[in-house]
Amino acid sequence: MTGNNAPRILVVGGGPTGTATAIALRRELPDAHVTLVDKATFPRDKTCGDGLGPGARRVLDGLGLSDLLREFHMPMSVAISGPGGVEALARGPIMEGRDLAGYVTPRLALDDLLLGAARDSRAEVREGVSFEGMSPVATGAGERAVLSDGDATFDLVIGADGAYSGVRRAMGLERPAMRHTHIAMRAYGKVTHPDKPVSDTLRFDFLESLLPVYGWVFPLPDDGANLGVGIPVTHLKRQTERHGRKLRDLFDLYVEDLERRGFAVSGVERVAAHQLPHAAARTPMTASGHAAVLLGDAAAMINPLSGEGIFYGMAAGVQLAEHLGALERAGTAWRGEGLPAALAGFEQAHRSRFGRHFRECYLAQQLMRSKVWAGVATRAVAASDDAMAHVALMLFDEQSAGSRGLLRLAANSLRPLLRRRAPGALAGR
Repeated sequence: MTGNNAPRILVVGGGPTGTATAIALRRELPDAHVTLVDKATFPRDKTCGDGLGPGARRVLDGLGLSDLLREFHMPMSVAISGPGGVEALARGPIMEGRDLAGYVTPRLALDDLLLGAARDSRAEVREGVSFEGMSPVATGAGERAVLSDGDATFDLVIGADGAYSGVRRAMGLERPAMRHTHIAMRAYGKVTHPDKPVSDTLRFDFLESLLPVYGWVFPLPDDGANLGVGIPVTHLKRQTERHGRKLRDLFDLYVEDLERRGFAVSGVERVAAHQLPHAAARTPMTASGHAAVLLGDAAAMINPLSGEGIFYGMAAGVQLAEHLGALERAGTAWRGEGLPAALAGFEQAHRSRFGRHFRECYLAQQLMRSKVWAGVATRAVAASDDAMAHVALMLFDEQSAGSRGLLRLAANSLRPLLRRRAPGALAGR
């Protein structure tokens, strides 16, 4: 039961970020009245690569929800291909002493299961309810939210409503710049290969002829797969201006590239596109004068290298709940006039945790736009199991290379170049 003075928190968005946040808030603030709204009715589809890496799996384990994942497909390996046909493979599930195993979880099923878990946590879940706006009630008095089924006042509004966030607009914050936004197209189909273990491998391909386009094949049961392409929005505009190519053209070229490499692709359906604002944008999570905070895609919490967003959104939601819970247990007022300081402390802690990881992933993504560096990097990780494990954990977890990791990757990158130059150097003596 919640009392009349219990915290009232609104979570907008019923995807993994919103549901994980609601569940964590009910755990950390058991007296709080947590309301979760989503404009859709579930189950509903969501354009996504469906990859759930070890980081996301760890968050769900921490929330006691690991049983929800048992029905989903669990690949054990990661493959990366680059220019020149070079391919690097990391075989799991254990790498660098860490469990790399993840899942491929179609959002049609995953989000419905997580919404049910939010209900089980005794959050109030309201489907088919749209967020239409909000305004501060008074200084330190919370936020008046306008919902399609009525208005209500909340101590805190959490925007977990995706890349096109209505909460972000209501806070007066601009959308991330296009230079920090990718656009992806995903589809479902059947993908097989006579020699490669497609059903056991999460595949990333950096296409020599189309860089900075990257493609992926994430396996599902019975030879099924989620496959797609991603590209920075600014580069897609250049492709359209110079070559007349639209996003679907790039997707079709990726399928052709897979078939040239011996993959059989059939039954392609449910093709859809979605924007991915990534973390290099450093989108503000709060706005002065508003009792609100952004999480997940709404705050551009997307890995610039892999396009992964589920883990970071869920991790942020749990981190926020734990931060508020710690303040409550310490007797520190976090509502009202104390909210700006509480949210600033959370934002600082979140950026401290993920800042270096996102910066390194962005640098890697920038390098992979170049045929030369994409080829060098792929050869480097193909030559070293340690380097490949490091990259796999950067793609799907919160791994940062660190000084030792960067030196190791640099050495592996330079070694092939030095080998090629050695004969010429000897001949000149």
